Amino acid sequence: MTTAAITRESSGGARGRWQVWALTLAVLSAFTLALNLGNATAAHAQYPGPNPPQAPADCSKPWVILSAYGTSESTDSGHPYGTVGVNDTYIRALKSALSDVGVHDSDVTVRNLPYPASAVDWPDWLPGNWGPDDYWTSMNKGRDKLVEEINFYASCPNRPTLILLGYSQGAQVIKNAIAQDAIQGNQRNADEIGAIVNVGDASRNNGQIGMGQNGQMVTLNPDYSDGTADATRGGLMQRVNVPAVFAGFIGDGRYFDVCRTDDAVCNEQAYPGSDEWQARWLQDFGDSAIGDNAPHVMYRDNGIAQSPEDRANADRVASRTAARAVTAAVAQRNVVHPPPDTPEHVWATNVNVRANPTTASDIVGTIPEPTTVYVRCQAHGQSVTYGGITNDAWSYLPLQQGWISNIFLTGPAWMPGVPECS
Repeated sequence: MTTAAITRESSGGARGRWQVWALTLAVLSAFTLALNLGNATAAHAQYPGPNPPQAPADCSKPWVILSAYGTSESTDSGHPYGTVGVNDTYIRALKSALSDVGVHDSDVTVRNLPYPASAVDWPDWLPGNWGPDDYWTSMNKGRDKLVEEINFYASCPNRPTLILLGYSQGAQVIKNAIAQDAIQGNQRNADEIGAIVNVGDASRNNGQIGMGQNGQMVTLNPDYSDGTADATRGGLMQRVNVPAVFAGFIGDGRYFDVCRTDDAVCNEQAYPGSDEWQARWLQDFGDSAIGDNAPHVMYRDNGIAQSPEDRANADRVASRTAARAVTAAVAQRNVVHPPPDTPEHVWATNVNVRANPTTASDIVGTIPEPTTVYVRCQAHGQSVTYGGITNDAWSYLPLQQGWISNIFLTGPAWMPGVPECS
């Protein structure tokens, strides 16, 4: 469901020192996961691994939500994106936000990331099916599989737009995948990702400058009011920065993150691998992740044991996050698929085309007589008055490589259907 059993530093050096501790923790964590997953055992009995069969990835839809759920979560017909329901909550919010901007449900594919999502390399002689891999092997397999999937979609002729959604270990998988040179260092692959939404990220880094300040990294108090991200806290398993290509620093990033202050999976006090961390790991994991009302599962809006107020608050946070993510994804899609230029009619003669949307800028051309021009986008600039009418909207004409005031175009001051220039 939630996070790790066997742990180590990012370098891998700590694992050898803690073999006895880690094995004990593996067994304890697996049984606590069993307590928290409810019907997961039945789902595992039906499917040999955490993922039921799904169709191979294809290029048929223009939008793809790729969902990576948490450790040892199982799926079935009633919980297709994870038994805890956090992924379900955010997928519904994302699809609703896409619908709000005119994306029809039939144009959206929702796909589970096919990765182990497991906690321990579970011995065959023990009951249960909590394998097949230890946490770090599972996470690394997920990272590599996600890179492979992004590569696949980036090679599609129609270039679908991806929205990556991760919860717990799944969020850590996404964070590690986008940090790979094959993603952040490859423009085509990076451009494929419209937005990223991570919830309860086990690799969160509260200290990354810019993320909390511009609202992309949302920290919630237990009552779901906006809280403060303590820079010394972060993920229980890692502290990984969001790559700059996705982070943004003036509100134009594509990465969005949600964590509660009482969820030690994403807001742990001790640094991973430290003596303090070893001493308090199990207690903090238990306090955060065990039980129907544990903080780490309270991002969902469909928990049976949740109060109506908590479900409503979780839904509100998911909707708010999804709306911001979809806005970013649409803007990114327009980078990959620029909207077509719009034909508009110039009614005046000898209209100057300017280098910038102001009469003080250089004249780069002239439209001598009424004609049709093609508009790429429009923006607010200097107010222009002509014939007793004043308007500050300007349109960019890609063929003329310059701007004209909308006052010389037939139609309203701000033209419907023409996008605003970034």
